[in-house]
Amino acid sequence: MSSPRNDSNTLENIASDLRALADDLAQGKLRVGNRLVEVGNPLFIKTKQKITGDTAYCTLSFQVPLRELNKEPAPTTGQRYSPEKNQEPRDDRELRLKGRPPEGKKIKKEMSSLWKTVSKKLEQGQAPTPAEEKSLISAFENYTVFSESTWHEEWLACFAVLREALACARKGDLRAAQEQAAKVNDLTKACHKKHK
Repeated sequence: MSSPRNDSNTLENIASDLRALADDLAQGKLRVGNRLVEVGNPLFIKTKQKITGDTAYCTLSFQVPLRELNKEPAPTTGQRYSPEKNQEPRDDRELRLKGRPPEGKKIKKEMSSLWKTVSKKLEQGQAPTPAEEKSLISAFENYTVFSESTWHEEWLACFAVLREALACARKGDLRAAQEQAAKVNDLTKACHKKHK
């Protein structure tokens, strides 16, 4: 969907892209690159709009299983795709409806475990390995999509401090890295206390 059309970035083009996406989804399909694949019911969907300064942002995120993998029946030509009416309620349904899909919980656990390992190393005066650093950054980046609007800015600020801690460690300035790691822990505690 995101094509760099600098000279033709218009509201009409965005609307056209969204209409094309909606038409594909109504048929149970999703265009991925040059492929049009058949997909099932969304595992989660999240929309977020925010204003920062003089700019408005809108993000639409959703995850859908490929039908070929799930062996779901494909809609016949011309038939609109509609979710099954009598699906059994699932334990994670409430989480998905609240914009907190179970995938986010898994990433959060992984991120927490990685951070414990890295922060313990920093406390002991050791820099994390490149693999540990890469895994931690990746987990933080992956979790960003699950951040809620009420604490998204705080999340980004914490992520920036985390990156600074890792950069200091990479340069060998472990004292500064420890200070930044302590800030990450303080920011995390304050955010959890404020938003839980």
